[in-house]
Amino acid sequence: MLQDLLRERIRRWKIFYQVLPRGGYGLLHLLGCSVGDGGNLLQRTRCYYFYDTATPCNKREPGSGCSAIKGLNRMHAILGASEACIATHPSDMCVALAALEAKVHVAGPAGERVIAFEDFHRLPGNTPQLDTNLHPNEIITAVVLPAQGFAKNYSYLKIRDRLSYAFALVSVAAALELEGDTIRQARLALGGVAHKPWRDTAAEAALRGQAANHTTFRHAADLLLRDAKGYAHNTFKIDLARRAIMRTLAQAAAATPQSQSNKKIR
Repeated sequence: MLQDLLRERIRRWKIFYQVLPRGGYGLLHLLGCSVGDGGNLLQRTRCYYFYDTATPCNKREPGSGCSAIKGLNRMHAILGASEACIATHPSDMCVALAALEAKVHVAGPAGERVIAFEDFHRLPGNTPQLDTNLHPNEIITAVVLPAQGFAKNYSYLKIRDRLSYAFALVSVAAALELEGDTIRQARLALGGVAHKPWRDTAAEAALRGQAANHTTFRHAADLLLRDAKGYAHNTFKIDLARRAIMRTLAQAAAATPQSQSNKKIR
């Protein structure tokens, strides 16, 4: 019975389970009983200056300034940043949840509500100290995945400085529904590039109805990155993201998802 449940969950939402850590924590996710899911959604940036209390940081101390803009910013945002903050969201799991259009169920003194995943995290704007749209005294009670899991044509690619215990420079979750060589449905989300998991519905719309080929993937990547902006040390991430998007879409189209045990990029 339990094995059948696990197999069904993995079969339906393969892209989600592809990003999970191996070992016991991953098993808890499979069982649907991990208290870490909510914590993963709420984890804070890994910006060096956020943790260095000797330097100004608007996220830690609003109004003090953003040290990263003119500092060491190799890991920082290329999309959706502001003059107040260029930090990135560190999660892998949230990138897959964004691509799948998950729903976040929350509860608090005012009652229960459901937040679309794309609305759960915030861009920095002038209030970078606010990471999410979770209200004070609210807690996450559930994260619900939709029935459509894109179980055949999907991939998750994570580009990082080393193969383990490293956050993404760029990560991409891609999911396609194909009819022959034509893309009928597409989902595309990026990590490591913005203050929240980055999803661009215009880029997804540009994929629909098109042939699943290099030209289509390049156009979608260019569209998604049309407003990308680099800083002194992270401009390379724009081209890295473009290549990663194209590679991940190609993996998804070919139904050859990136292996999470053999890290060599296919």
